[in-house]
Amino acid sequence: MSFTDIYGHENKIDILRKTLIQKRIGHAYLFSGIAAIGKKALALELIKAINCENVDTLHDACGTCASCRKIQHASHPDVFFVEANGQFIRIDSIRQMQERTQCKPLEAKRRAFIIDDADKMNEQSANALLKMLEEPSLVNIIILVTSRPYSLPQTIVSRCQHVRFNPLNTETVAGFLVAEKGIDQQKALLLAALSGGSIGQALDLDKEDTVTYRAELLNLLSTTRRQDPFSLINFASFLGQKKKEIGQGLKILNSFFRDALIFKEVGNADMLINQDHIKYISTCAGGLSGEQILQNIEQIEKAGDILAQNVNKSLTLETMAFKLNYSESQISEAKRAEI
Repeated sequence: MSFTDIYGHENKIDILRKTLIQKRIGHAYLFSGIAAIGKKALALELIKAINCENVDTLHDACGTCASCRKIQHASHPDVFFVEANGQFIRIDSIRQMQERTQCKPLEAKRRAFIIDDADKMNEQSANALLKMLEEPSLVNIIILVTSRPYSLPQTIVSRCQHVRFNPLNTETVAGFLVAEKGIDQQKALLLAALSGGSIGQALDLDKEDTVTYRAELLNLLSTTRRQDPFSLINFASFLGQKKKEIGQGLKILNSFFRDALIFKEVGNADMLINQDHIKYISTCAGGLSGEQILQNIEQIEKAGDILAQNVNKSLTLETMAFKLNYSESQISEAKRAEI
């Protein structure tokens, strides 16, 4: 791999290339952004470019020299990965880092440490790392990778060059899935829309057969009635108890009502995520007002925010189900037509 193999982070790559060209590489970086967006992959490519034996005029790693190959296969004697042992990154791991920085690198131009899920450092670990950051070395580089930068002590954040990774747009994620994984265009667009801007998440969703799950969820939605409490509770129960499963279901619901709103306003099926459910979407758009659809999207997003606070899952989902607006008879007619 090289910088050119990283999808959708051109601005971040340009910034890092300029530091390589100007030979102003920092001693510590903080790569933050949503999970599975490419932070660790780009950190690895930066380390490869710094230590490449044949780095080109674009300051990109060649990928073929001994240094590049060793780093890619996690066998380089001067590149270390620090990860959580159980729930935390413990102080012993940081102390090992400290010991290794006391001598010159064996092969590399810059010895590198990539701390994955850096927010998992306990207080002792964070204090030990802070001491290292306060006494930087020209032959060492530390890259912290996290999806929760707000959980890190501000004293650590302030001593790192902070590179923030934004979620990728739907077209970029879908383009990767089509070009690199051979996934059908329509399915790729769906996975991309549900991924939250993360290629890694999109790939996980593909493994979990999201398309089938979505069909079951939308079919259940079509039979849910506000005046039938049992159907509302059944609908909420279907969303499950596992955080990952619930999050996936809420994203599907959000994408469905987003489609209904777009179809209601512009009537263009080409702009829809769930194009294979066009009949259901069109009848929902006809049976609900724009305000009601917006209220549904708001309720779904509110449920997601509440669930992130580790509250009662069943109660939160049931409350959402009871507050959603349902297009009663028209949706039933649409589902019968699809059958």
